[in-house]
Amino acid sequence: MFQTTFRETERLVIVVQETLDKLKSSSGVLAVILTDLDGAILYTASDMDITPPLVRGMILSFAGYMQQIVIQLDMGKLTELDVETTTGRIMMVRTKDKVLSILTTKQSNLGTIRIALGRALKDLSERA
Repeated sequence: MFQTTFRETERLVIVVQETLDKLKSSSGVLAVILTDLDGAILYTASDMDITPPLVRGMILSFAGYMQQIVIQLDMGKLTELDVETTTGRIMMVRTKDKVLSILTTKQSNLGTIRIALGRALKDLSERA
């Protein structure tokens, strides 16, 4: 029984890793960070000088603040967050039990990244 559980867990880790590596390889993507809802990092790939835990903390803090605004406006739950800056974008998507954050360059093709993000979310929900 333990062996099956270990193998299944190992398979899930590989599926998540492959899916998010593919997303990270999209042109213009600087970082991909997957966390659970408590903020524990489940996956990270980054070309940035800032450490993923620091990036994760800042994104989740901002998302928490935005969620408070959404609640005060009686608009349900925050599911996606897109922030455009002078040099790039921060995209955050919340699923039922995870938060996927993507940092991109300003020159990246937003449509292409959204397609890659959609595929990654679909793969994760179907395979992991």
